[in-house]
Amino acid sequence: MPYTAVFRPGMGDLGPDLLVKNSNLLRFCEDTAGFHCDSLGAGLRELGEAGTAWVLLAWQLAVYRRPRYGTALTTATWARQVNRVHSWRDFSIKDEDGALLAEATSRWIVVRSGDHAVTTIPPEIIARFPVEPGGGLAGWRPRHPEQPEATLLEEETVIRPSDTDMLGHLHNLNYIRLAEDILPPEEGSPELAERLMIQYRGEVRAGDTVRCLLSGKEDLRTVTVMGPSGISAEVSFR
Repeated sequence: MPYTAVFRPGMGDLGPDLLVKNSNLLRFCEDTAGFHCDSLGAGLRELGEAGTAWVLLAWQLAVYRRPRYGTALTTATWARQVNRVHSWRDFSIKDEDGALLAEATSRWIVVRSGDHAVTTIPPEIIARFPVEPGGGLAGWRPRHPEQPEATLLEEETVIRPSDTDMLGHLHNLNYIRLAEDILPPEEGSPELAERLMIQYRGEVRAGDTVRCLLSGKEDLRTVTVMGPSGISAEVSFR
């Protein structure tokens, strides 16, 4: 059975026209995933006591009907695949009437908290997650974004301590903000894009200077976030 949680978007979740932004939809998904792991004894506390943590490798989001301010949203999540290396987790977001508003899929790994090195997911943790194949985005897999034609814009920024997560690196959802900030006003509202894909490749920390490179091809916009050690993430909008 999928695990569910209910969220009611407030003012801080909104973009234009009282519509909920993509980053906040993914925050609802991320929190639901955390609550699900907690309920199975494989959440932040349990993994933290073992010196490990869940880390996100990719997000994909499809919005079919944009939710509005104050709407009670039921977010459901389930594990589609879990093995020694990674976990695939799917999500759905529905309104009070049960209408499907959005779906998402994600890929996770486990790292050691001390040095952030990837480690295997223990068998006793794998056994706690009943696998439930299926879901509208079950066939989606992170793929390298289509090769853009050229860099359209480039901006440089410094990562603030307030942007980092419990492991000390830039929080995964704050990459969306970096990507949205570089798009010019004539591009519309990227926070309300119907499709969003993020792939994480390397961490950046508070004080790091990153370069955000905007490229485009037809209706695709991709922002590549370059950290001190190379590509940190790629964020694509449609």
